[in-house]
Amino acid sequence: MNETVGRTVRLFLADGNSAGLITAEIMNWSGHVLAGPRSGLNKFLGRPELDRTGVYFLFGRDIEDPDTLKVYIGESDNVRTRLSRHNTDESNAFWERTCVVTSKDQNITKAHARYLESRLIAIARETSRAALANSATPEPRPFLKPIGPTWSSSLNRFA
Repeated sequence: MNETVGRTVRLFLADGNSAGLITAEIMNWSGHVLAGPRSGLNKFLGRPELDRTGVYFLFGRDIEDPDTLKVYIGESDNVRTRLSRHNTDESNAFWERTCVVTSKDQNITKAHARYLESRLIAIARETSRAALANSATPEPRPFLKPIGPTWSSSLNRFA
């Protein structure tokens, strides 16, 4: 029997509207989500969460086919530095919004981030909801120590 479990999601619209900077948390989950537009990247990069290890998404329309959504999925030990690089990288000129997932308690390690990146890329390929901008696909590596049921069970909901 598949039992559905309700969850409480707390959103904070930092700019007062859904088109601006948004923070999100799921109660009883150690993750923290930060999303915002590329046009507000300077403000976005000022957030302290971006100094942590995490995974991130760059979203936008394919420049050659505006009817197609495009996404780049990445990971970094310092998301702020990586987003700054992507902002000047011509090969990723398509992106209009970003979404970053870090840990509230800073418990995501580089190994966790690499695993999450590879799983998220695999899920994106399987679902084909957007064109994937990643040129390489990292191989998923099994964990020696699980990161907890809430992270892994949350990932499976996207598949």
